[in-house]
Amino acid sequence: MPHPEQPSYEELAARNAELLAVVAEQAALIESLRAEVAALRRQAGRDSSNSSQPPSQDGPAAEAKAKARARSRRARPGRAQGGQKGHPGASLAWAARPDETLVIEPGTCGGCGADLAGADGRVASAVQVFDIPPAALTVTEYQMMRRTCCGCGHVTTAPAPAGVTGGPVCYGPNVTDAATLLASTDVIGIERAADLMGALLKAPVSTGFVSRCLVRLDAALTAAGFEDALKDALRAAGVLGTDETPAPLATAATSAEGCGNPHVYTVRTLRGWTGGGPDLIWYGAAGDRTKASITGFGILDGYHGVLVRDDYGGYLSYDAGLAGVQQCLAHLYRYLDDAYATGPQSQTWTRQAGDALRAASAAVRAARADRQASLDPALLDRLRHSYDQAVAFGISVNLSRPWHKGNHPGLILARRLKRKASQVWLFTTRFDVPATNNGSENAVRGYKLAAKISGCWRTLATLQRHCRIRSYLTTARSHGRHPLAAIRDALTGNAWMPPHPA
Repeated sequence: MPHPEQPSYEELAARNAELLAVVAEQAALIESLRAEVAALRRQAGRDSSNSSQPPSQDGPAAEAKAKARARSRRARPGRAQGGQKGHPGASLAWAARPDETLVIEPGTCGGCGADLAGADGRVASAVQVFDIPPAALTVTEYQMMRRTCCGCGHVTTAPAPAGVTGGPVCYGPNVTDAATLLASTDVIGIERAADLMGALLKAPVSTGFVSRCLVRLDAALTAAGFEDALKDALRAAGVLGTDETPAPLATAATSAEGCGNPHVYTVRTLRGWTGGGPDLIWYGAAGDRTKASITGFGILDGYHGVLVRDDYGGYLSYDAGLAGVQQCLAHLYRYLDDAYATGPQSQTWTRQAGDALRAASAAVRAARADRQASLDPALLDRLRHSYDQAVAFGISVNLSRPWHKGNHPGLILARRLKRKASQVWLFTTRFDVPATNNGSENAVRGYKLAAKISGCWRTLATLQRHCRIRSYLTTARSHGRHPLAAIRDALTGNAWMPPHPA
């Protein structure tokens, strides 16, 4: 018979059940809090190295991490600093016919001090100095003559030379070309361009003059139909890359309808990333980042080649009509790093998947350098098996792993990598397709610099004008046309036009 002060078995069992329920509730709470802490740490640790966040938004911690990675690379054993073995390098080449040859005499004898004029001698050494003459404006007065015909009496007046506009005093075509080139770059605004014209070239011009130069070039390109011709050539290319980046507008401009989220877009060929050759590079701007804006550019609709891109939803509807899609591996590496950071012990699959893709990319580069048309099938099968195995493990290990909101990021990524594996691995069977979209990212990087330097564009129209001019100068330069010559061509009614890809 139990002691009256001691609880009965039934009471102990009830208390034990209550305690077990409390423990289970606390365990669930702890697991939930762990997932929430992991999510917060993941969010705090996200930067341009492990997400699609632009580098301009990186904080001090991300910058410190980048410096640490740079130090680690410099300290990597077996890799010396500077150019690596086999790198072609670049240096000035000896000119067979210099513009001017000057003979430097020793003067007097270094032994006795006698005059050496007329003494026997030969060239001991020579050095060629490449330099530019001091900048200075030259003033040319053109006198347009008026002549009266002796036969019919008609009076004819000579026209002003090509490139000479305005008067009675105006700047010439060389000043116009230089000011236009400076102002059309991404890192020099109109005010700095005007300042450099005076400081560097001793041609003081106003910001209004520089602005008119840009307006003239844009009008010339529009009249020549350059942008339409460039879009036609892009649609005929077998492989294109596309990307976009935010482009700040003035507050007054963003308050207008349809300009709340302005972006600069690029569509370009990627021959420079798969074996060399001139590229076609188009830039455009829109007031938002929507499928409607992309469609409005009139390039990707009806395009049937291969598109290299990230996984932004605005491009997904084009997939059905394309010959293929290559997912940018640079983006995937960042996503894999992001998933790994949520739990290094449980997310080791991300390292295996990333290693397989990096090995495949290196193998393709080596095969392309050796002028091979394909990868060794056994090597490709082994790398693809390693990738598939890693992705399958990523799905299974994260299938029931708790997360504070929705599915675990590792599960979402692994399922996506499995679903779009053919888009991830296309570059291994098409050597004309690059593994990354770095070409497109590099193309829009200048606009991020421009935003840092100039702050913003006043209107969407001025941003679109800048895009047209950059499309012209960048593509012409890629095809070997000097920017100053390209500007002169356009302003004289003979704009350079892009050829259709072979």
